[in-house]
Amino acid sequence: MVSSRPFMARLTVTVITQDEEANLPRLLESVRGVADEVVVVDSGSKDRTVELARAAGARVFSNPWPGFREQKAFALAQASGDYVLNLDADEWLAPDLARALRAELDRPEGPRAGAFRIHFRHRFAGEPIRFGQMWRDRRVRLVRREGAAWTGSAVHPKLRVPGPVADLPGRCEHLGYRDRAEAERKLTRYAEQVARERFREGRRARPWDRLRWPLAFLRRYVLWLGFLDGAAGFTLARLYARYDADKARWLRRLEREVGGARGRGALASGVRELGRRAALGLASMLLPRSRRPLPPAPALRKLLVIRTDERVGNQLLTTPLLRALKEGLPQAELHLLAAARQAGVIESRHVDRLIPFEKRLAFRRPWRLLALLRALRRERYDLVVEAGHWSGFSLTASLLARVAAGSAPVVGHLRGESGRFLSHPVPHDPANENEVRAKLELLRPLGLLPRGLAPETELGREPELARALLAQAGVAGPFAVLNPGARMADRRWPPAAHAAVARGLAERGLAVLVVWGPGEEPIARAVAEGGGARLAPATGLRELAALLREARLCVSNNSGPMHLAVAVGTPAVVGVFLSGDARRWRHELPGFEAAEPRGEDDARAVLDACDLLLGAGGGRAPALRG
Repeated sequence: MVSSRPFMARLTVTVITQDEEANLPRLLESVRGVADEVVVVDSGSKDRTVELARAAGARVFSNPWPGFREQKAFALAQASGDYVLNLDADEWLAPDLARALRAELDRPEGPRAGAFRIHFRHRFAGEPIRFGQMWRDRRVRLVRREGAAWTGSAVHPKLRVPGPVADLPGRCEHLGYRDRAEAERKLTRYAEQVARERFREGRRARPWDRLRWPLAFLRRYVLWLGFLDGAAGFTLARLYARYDADKARWLRRLEREVGGARGRGALASGVRELGRRAALGLASMLLPRSRRPLPPAPALRKLLVIRTDERVGNQLLTTPLLRALKEGLPQAELHLLAAARQAGVIESRHVDRLIPFEKRLAFRRPWRLLALLRALRRERYDLVVEAGHWSGFSLTASLLARVAAGSAPVVGHLRGESGRFLSHPVPHDPANENEVRAKLELLRPLGLLPRGLAPETELGREPELARALLAQAGVAGPFAVLNPGARMADRRWPPAAHAAVARGLAERGLAVLVVWGPGEEPIARAVAEGGGARLAPATGLRELAALLREARLCVSNNSGPMHLAVAVGTPAVVGVFLSGDARRWRHELPGFEAAEPRGEDDARAVLDACDLLLGAGGGRAPALRG
């Protein structure tokens, strides 16, 4: 859609869509004569959305759903106008706002600001809401394209804007909730998503959160005059009060399910931070960082990699680094200090010696820790690589690296206080959003090249073990492994959603085996019963790896089994991501797809990813193994 009017500043309207044929024409008509360009980014509509957009002259792009923030960022990147107006498909410009937009962009001296807030008029059951919280809603939606970016949460992203922000007169109309059932369904889903994000940020429930419902209701219904909207005002005040209460309820639930991850009070946090800073200061004095230059690669004879994280996935994601080090330095002896509980998963032909480390026991039995430190110093390593997360500082890993190195160089990511211990800090390149690529940045000081992105493990090379487990579960023929659990509760898609996926996979000709880890049997049983699937017997990592080597497909939450399936070579692996972190934890490999369902009723997103990998197009799964 291109306007012929002579704008001083060109305007692009961006819209993201999926099955919006009922709403999109109204939006397109409202921006006719205002927009120089309309960009529609569609995520797989099955109706006439794309056809209608093209007929109206819009530029249409297809992009599989990556999440709200990422999809809006993709749309912004396609815009060519000087200013960009972002609208949702169920929004449209009222005539007064269209006139204000035109006047602002036609100013001879240019628009007054780099961004503009727009006042929204929401509807509930078709009727405009004139009071309460909704009437106060102003959002930054019109921005200068240069320097603008989508940031914030994956649930409610925000525009980062260049320059000052001004207000535009007029209203943007929003269809809103069609009825109470739709409002309840969406707000229930939003409450869970927001709580999961806040939990990941460190937020925890507080005792006074139990007052949220009555206080939120009184604020919306009385203080903000919601009662003047009649029955609709009462219903909305109740729904949004419940929404606030549900967010607090989800925080309490996540605390219980994650296990021990509880918020600290101000005093406890202060004492902990004081102890941490004292330990840092003492370590800096007693263990000054090495000043020795990094030896040339051919001169390295013995090196140590430290990875103390106990999580299976994090261990497996370190294996591409180990492979690159060993193949790039074939003359060197490679030692790995890794968490003892998961040591078996990371053993490989690239590691000459595995040194198990149990963090909790080490600090409870300090004499054992001292013995380990002495043994590490006697090894006289030429180089130590501290391979923890690029995004978080680990005092334990940094101290181990510094002590083990002696006067030898230490390479690691520069984050937090790690610079005190690293002789060769490696700044993280933000372009490397993927965790494996970020880990491979540690090769940079050595001048080595990556040797592939795939994780690997020797676990599970026991087909007879897999056959015995399948027989015990009553599974015959081609099968898929479904993992509905995760150590972190905020990464668990609900059992009912996994059950819907299980039913869909059965329709595609696959038997479905639901696996589970410690404490996850009730979740797995609910999925198996609801999805007509088989419940696997209790499995450790060895048994799970054996099953995954024989499976045709694995569908898993973002957790260790997902990474294990990739490492053992399961032909098709679909990861289910709930928190907008797919870019970091997905695998950039053939045979892997990241699915980001919009909610618990979006099994289609996961099944579409399965179809893409299986090449079934919704039909029966082809044979992927002999």
